Amino acid sequence: MVWELFNLLKTAEEEISSVQNEKDLENWRIKYLGRKSPLSLFFKELKNFSPSEKKELGKKANEIRKKLVDLYEKKKNEFQADNNLHFSPVKQNKKTNFFDITQPGKKTPLSHLHPLTLVFNELTDLFGNLGFQIVEGPDIETEYYNFDALRIPEDHPAREMWDTFWLAPKDKKQKSKLLLRTHTSPMQIRFMEKHQPPFRIIVPGRCFRYEATDFSHEIQFHQIEGLVVDENVSLANFKSIVNNILMTFFRKNIEIRFRNSYFPFVSPGIEVDIKFKKAKSSVYKNKWLEIMGAGMVHPELFQNVGYEKNQWQGFAFGLGVERLTMLKYNIPDIRLFFSSDIRFLKQF
Repeated sequence: MVWELFNLLKTAEEEISSVQNEKDLENWRIKYLGRKSPLSLFFKELKNFSPSEKKELGKKANEIRKKLVDLYEKKKNEFQADNNLHFSPVKQNKKTNFFDITQPGKKTPLSHLHPLTLVFNELTDLFGNLGFQIVEGPDIETEYYNFDALRIPEDHPAREMWDTFWLAPKDKKQKSKLLLRTHTSPMQIRFMEKHQPPFRIIVPGRCFRYEATDFSHEIQFHQIEGLVVDENVSLANFKSIVNNILMTFFRKNIEIRFRNSYFPFVSPGIEVDIKFKKAKSSVYKNKWLEIMGAGMVHPELFQNVGYEKNQWQGFAFGLGVERLTMLKYNIPDIRLFFSSDIRFLKQF
């Protein structure tokens, strides 16, 4: 019986020397070390021998098994080493199974931040560096906060400036009509109701207006509202902050002007315009472009929130994020922001 095992080892050694690939090596392993191999069958028959024979034959069989395993591992390592040596600068194909390690790998496509997100991040960082706190408000507003508290009652002609999406009432007990906010200014009242001056805040958010869409108008858009209230605040402070923000945002490539305007919740009201020194597009060349409305907070707003009369003063402003983004990146159509066109988004 032992001689048969030694003959098996000799035959296995001869056969493994002629193995040329990993597939043949696996076949060799199954033949000599598999569950149905002569060696495995021999171990199953050991139970039929006497204890003394079982001990001696088992020891010899284990030695042979170890030698077969060593032969297998040695050959396997040779194939692996050989494969590593044969990595040559040729393209992989079915015949050689090689690949070119000098070829650059394929880059994994990365996601892109939306241009509006880029501008939001940049502006909030700029205002944050000047000590502004970021505050958020609801998209669904009440008539009181969106209009009445801002000195725009139902019969006020200024309401025509905001084409409003009104929402159906939840029930008959609802006191104030609901709407999709037309501007971020309602947060002036909401914040002042719960906070005492001095403070400086910005309110980034989405707004909605029921109007026809074209290259410069959309039913949804974004604003950044600003509000600064203190005991000694003037338009000079506002001009200084706006100059700082806009000059940094546009890399000093602009001229800035301030002109009179009207908004019910500020007095006096002003508009902020810019003109590019070197315009990226002929559309913007030598043209003053409106980007922001602002003014000193009307005293009635302070009364509406319960502030002490004649103690506080402040300024408020609202800038259009889409407008700034279009000017910064030379985007010709506002509708591209909401189109989900991958070709457009990949540019940023």
